[in-house]
Amino acid sequence: MVSTLVSSLWLRQQITNGLRHIKILNASSQSDKAHQEFLEERLPNSAFFDISAISDQSSRYPDMLPRAEEFANHVMELGVSNDSHVVVYDNNEKFGLFTAPRVWWMFRAFGHPHISVLDGGLLHWKTQGYPIEQGPSDEVGKGNFEAELNGDLVRSFEQMREILAANSSQVLDARSGGRFGGTEPEPRPELPSGHMIGALNIPFKDLINEDTKLFKSKEQLQEVFQAAGVNTHEPMVSTCGSGITAGIIAMAAHIALNKNIPVYDGSWTEWVQRAPGETLFKAKEE
Repeated sequence: MVSTLVSSLWLRQQITNGLRHIKILNASSQSDKAHQEFLEERLPNSAFFDISAISDQSSRYPDMLPRAEEFANHVMELGVSNDSHVVVYDNNEKFGLFTAPRVWWMFRAFGHPHISVLDGGLLHWKTQGYPIEQGPSDEVGKGNFEAELNGDLVRSFEQMREILAANSSQVLDARSGGRFGGTEPEPRPELPSGHMIGALNIPFKDLINEDTKLFKSKEQLQEVFQAAGVNTHEPMVSTCGSGITAGIIAMAAHIALNKNIPVYDGSWTEWVQRAPGETLFKAKEE
């Protein structure tokens, strides 16, 4: 079993010692410039995990999980095998992490538990004065990876309808309070803001220390869940705007509550397009 979070110091020591079975993946922002940013500034020995490319290209919704075979083919090209310890990071300057927990969840959803997130990401790595590299990563040999989807870690639109109808799981929404409450716009202007009736709001930024950009401690995370009104003994499912930051809640629950909670992959983007007006809250216009 590997640690969910690893420190910059630990990873620096592994790089110095030759990494062995460790594979470092950059899974940075969803922007068109993500790969260019990777080439300009990256961790040593890291390869680029393209979230947008490693997704279901046939879906109308962004960044949905690909088929297991497609996922396996992509990560094998990055040199990942089933015995690899994968360490994933991103370069988010505002929060320290943003997309890396999504990739942590993806690997686990496809049956690979040997996955960790670099606490604080590239931002914290640089504050420690550790070396960075530029340009494409060195040629990596092809890995040997077999994937099988663990349905217990994923929820579909149809399953979410059943969950809400039966009130069988607590729905934890990682978006900001304004988007959740319907007072701030969604980043996709064609979508309304608001939330599924009965959902609880845990803005993902509340799970990260604002000053250090490191993930909060187990005890601090437990306090966040309790403050949001979560019954930690009952089932829960995480959601967000498009399934990205829901991974941060899933990772926090794994650390703080020792729970493997599912992610609603389509999240708010899918929900409001497939169930307009159904169990939908939106603040009234002033």
